[in-house]
Amino acid sequence: MGADGENPRKLLQAAPGDRFLQVQWSPAGNRIAYIKLHNDDEKSQTAIETVPVSGGVSATMLAGPSLGSFWWSADDRIIYSAAEPAPNSSDMNLWQIRVDRTGGKVSAPKRITTWAGVSLLDLSASADGKRLMIVKAGFQRDLYVAEVRKHRILGTPRRFTLEGRDEIPSSWTPDGQRLFFYSNRNGNWDIFRQGLQERKAQDFILKPGDQIEPRVSPDARWVLYWDSAEMDQGKTAGIRLMRVPISGGAPEPVLQASHGAVIHCSRGHPRCVLSEPDRGNGELVFSTFDPASGKKDELIRLAADLASSPSWDLSSDGLTAAVVALGNHQDCIRLVNLETGSGHAVCADQSAQLSGVSWSADGNGWFVTDSSV
Repeated sequence: MGADGENPRKLLQAAPGDRFLQVQWSPAGNRIAYIKLHNDDEKSQTAIETVPVSGGVSATMLAGPSLGSFWWSADDRIIYSAAEPAPNSSDMNLWQIRVDRTGGKVSAPKRITTWAGVSLLDLSASADGKRLMIVKAGFQRDLYVAEVRKHRILGTPRRFTLEGRDEIPSSWTPDGQRLFFYSNRNGNWDIFRQGLQERKAQDFILKPGDQIEPRVSPDARWVLYWDSAEMDQGKTAGIRLMRVPISGGAPEPVLQASHGAVIHCSRGHPRCVLSEPDRGNGELVFSTFDPASGKKDELIRLAADLASSPSWDLSSDGLTAAVVALGNHQDCIRLVNLETGSGHAVCADQSAQLSGVSWSADGNGWFVTDSSV
């Protein structure tokens, strides 16, 4: 388009599953560089590409599953951030390659920094090209516990896990005294169990690949979890739902599902429910399944903006799903009858951006997370 926004024209059309990020000019002003992010059920890939300002065929300068941000310097270097290999995949460092004026790579990647514990985002440079500016961010998920007092008021939280890696809570034992969670403290995601009064977690599932989202079955005999097998170049072979005795033992397969699948089991009713994204139709598909045989039966389908990462939880009687982040009305919890598909919404303040939901133990309310801050 012109300097005043006149005569806009399309340079590129994103394919299904693609997004364009961080657009910038080449030093010569004859090309546009951008990050292309591709996500689908089979792979996740990030690439730095360029396209002529006049339009035409795009060229890939660099591709990989771990690229972050980049800057095209005046002396034709691409300076970019990339995540480290496992077990340090939460760390990012700066690298560079040399390119020609057409965007073709003319040198191998060369490391610039050796840092730990940070993510490097939003690279840019001063007008004279002598100083590089970056957002140096750190992010770590730790577990805390707090007593739920009268009127659902939380007591003072205390640190539960002390490792310097990400920890994500998933399921309590029926007596409420032990928590199953998953952590990347070993590089990949593994499953651990820890009692409320214990200072150190016990290993529960340690295997190659990722083991995530442990859930206790309604009869408390099994722990169900997802097992993801990593393939070359960011491809994955889907995820398998596994089960293992709650006292420990050999895992057994239950069923196979696509990425983005979620399970919940009711606490007061012998029912487990699976949700899977149907990206072709823009729907979230709910099914019941048998933890013993893996047999599943479809219940309902909900129209959903799957890019919003819908989150849900199952009521204690197994009949109602509380769902947030379906698309529009991000400030609402949608309560859906899993037998009929009927339901209604309970809305919070309009400024809220609800991103997670969990039924309270008595089934009379919900705990929610708000990502609007």
